[in-house]
Formats: sequence, C-alpha cells, structure tokens
Amino acid sequence: MINADPRTRDSIWMAVSQALACLADPAVLEAVSPDADDAFDPRDFLVQNGALYLLATGAGAGASWPLVAAFVEDLTEVARHLAADSPGARLDPPLLLALDEIGNLAPLPSLPVLMAEGGGTGITTMPVLQSLSQARSKWGDHAASTIWDASIVKVILGGTSASKDLQELSVLIGERDERSDTVTIGDYGTRSLQRSIRRASVMPPERIRMLPFGTGLVLLRSAAPIVTRLRRWTNR
Repeated sequence: MINADPRTRDSIWMAVSQALACLADPAVLEAVSPDADDAFDPRDFLVQNGALYLLATGAGAGASWPLVAAFVEDLTEVARHLAADSPGARLDPPLLLALDEIGNLAPLPSLPVLMAEGGGTGITTMPVLQSLSQARSKWGDHAASTIWDASIVKVILGGTSASKDLQELSVLIGERDERSDTVTIGDYGTRSLQRSIRRASVMPPERIRMLPFGTGLVLLRSAAPIVTRLRRWTNR
C-alpha cells in the first residue's frame, strides 16, 4: 500500500473512511464494542440453528449500514463453507436471510450471487424491495435483473407508481383472447352480427397498481399468475 499510486491510496483511504464513518456515532460505537465476556461465532450460530434479528430506524440505518453489510457478508461466507462440508453440499436446515427494506439499508455486494446460487446450497434469500427501480439504482441494471430472474417466487403488491415496471409486469403476465361483438341495424330493421377476437392484457398496468391492500400478485416459476389474499404474519 505504501508503494501504491497516490490516486489508488486516496481511493482506498476514502473507502475505508466511509466504511468506518459510522463509528463516529457514540451510540453505534458503544453497540459494537463488546464486553470481555461477549463473543459471537458465526459458525456456532449457524450450527446451533440460531435466530438473529437486526432492527434499525431510518436514521440509525444510515449510520450503521456498513457494519450490517459486513456482518451479513461474513455470515453468508461462513454458511457457504458449512454447506460445502455438508452432505449434498447443502445446509440442513437451510439458512433464511429475510432482508426487509434492504434497498434502503445497504447494497450488499453478494446479493445477486446469493439469489442466483444460494438456493442450491441451502441459503434462502428473501429481499423485500419497494420497486425494481430501487434495485437498479442500488445494484445496477445487470445485477438487478439477476436478482429478479433468480427469484423463484415473486410477490408484487399494489401501489407501485413506476410506469416502466408496471408495463414490464403486465407483459410478463401475458395476454388473453377477448371477444368483441358488433351489432349493425340496417335501414329496414335487419340486424347483422360481427364477432372478432383480439388480444388483451390479462392484467393491464393500472390494475396491478390498484391491487387492494392485503392482496398480492404471485408469480411462481412457470405457473400462471395468481392473485391471492395475504395473511397477516400475526395470524400465521
């Protein structure tokens, strides 16, 4: 690092400074400063089937997201090594990463890879995003497409206002045959019927946007789209 180009040293210094900037907050520093008898071993945590909840407010997440990202990356790396040493190269029971509002917290570098390959090793990743546009802004177009395509089950809720995303969803859902009848009345009261078939969207963009609260559009592999009523987690 001493012999590195000055611009390279500046880039490294800026990256390290940004990663450690959260420690300037006394509350964050205190939270991550363990006592002498405190310890967390990712391997023991995974082997013992532990459960961990990381909660943060909007302001708190902005200060601590580098630490959260580093923690999740370390945990998934240990999980990969455990999976490689397990029968069938899969974790049993699998590891669930429920990443609610991950787009507002931290752009995890490994998320596209986890979505594409994690299922085969027993690492189930469930990112919750406000829109595909949010994923594009965080990970870029190519990585966002990887995250979307690798999602076996896609659950779309109403209220989305990104017209491009809504149009793409409408095209993905497909079209159906719509029959149209036209009746013509002649001068002497004669009637003629003309019947035509045209292709129409199963769910146009505006219908997807107006999905009522508590209702979700589910896309599962090659199955037909499903509009279902969701159960509150408190009722499960």
